[in-house]
Amino acid sequence: MHLVGLLVMVLGGAAVWYWRFKMVREAGSEVVDSIERMRGAYKRKQFRQKAEAAPLASIADPAIAAVAFFLALAAEKPHARDQASAVIRTRMSGIIKPQDMDEVLIFADWATRNVVNPQDPIRRFRDLWLSRLDLAERQELIAIADAVASVEGDPTAEQAETLQALRRTLLN
Repeated sequence: MHLVGLLVMVLGGAAVWYWRFKMVREAGSEVVDSIERMRGAYKRKQFRQKAEAAPLASIADPAIAAVAFFLALAAEKPHARDQASAVIRTRMSGIIKPQDMDEVLIFADWATRNVVNPQDPIRRFRDLWLSRLDLAERQELIAIADAVASVEGDPTAEQAETLQALRRTLLN
């Protein structure tokens, strides 16, 4: 009888320890799952940021880059966007062929749709503009940006900061 009692006690102890180890393993797997979910969310966020920047990265023509920048700058005054587009169309008419102007404006509008800060295109296109534009063309780009920002009055604070950043980037 003592042997049966000892056997039941050993089996009961083994069952308790088995249950405890199983609970520890489940808790560990829950921790690993939550870490993997956080890691996945982080990677998705990084991918989303890269995908949002991808349209700007595909621009290799300085004129199209300038139009995209002008539209991002004009987006700071949403109520004056149509007038800014007219200014862009007029000022860029000697640079971009008239038959291509609508296509360039539509593409640039699509490319800048996800731009949050109008200074982002400056950082993105700085090397392109510095390598492909001479000083007179850079000054013309700044003049057009001033005209776009001055639509319907003075530039907003964000536009003024962006114009200052553009001047620092292209003239220094």
